[in-house]
Amino acid sequence: MKQKVKFSNYCLIMTAAIAAVFIAGIFSLLGDTYRLTMFCLIFGAVTAAGLYYCPVAVEADQSGIKIHRLLSGHKFFDYRYVKSVETFYPSAGGLRLCGSGGYFGYWGYFNDIMAGTYFGYYASRDNCFLVRLKNGKQYIIGCEDSHAMTEYVRSHMA
Repeated sequence: MKQKVKFSNYCLIMTAAIAAVFIAGIFSLLGDTYRLTMFCLIFGAVTAAGLYYCPVAVEADQSGIKIHRLLSGHKFFDYRYVKSVETFYPSAGGLRLCGSGGYFGYWGYFNDIMAGTYFGYYASRDNCFLVRLKNGKQYIIGCEDSHAMTEYVRSHMA
């Protein structure tokens, strides 16, 4: 089962707005070589991180769950190491510890009052599921139909 990650309007607007601010910043710094260079390095680093972690699809099969990311390879969770899977809706009031709150989706470390600390790979808070691993790590993953994905994963876990 493979599903695309659906980006919320907020994520689309934030990605476009931040990119526009960066481009405007580049034009405003033309002529100041040092500041322009530093600004371009920051812009490049932030955009590279966004493209590296940006989730585009989630796939589950008989062996585990794969998160397909835009620039990097997929992130794989073997069912042998998965403790539980459940649908989950991250709160808007959750604390972002390190990562993105809308630029190329929600990715990075977050802390939520209901789930605790987790790593997120989602682009809309409406369609997520929580994967708890046996080692204590938690991941919130988003896709178009999180309920169907959750049921599919549960049916294939040993």
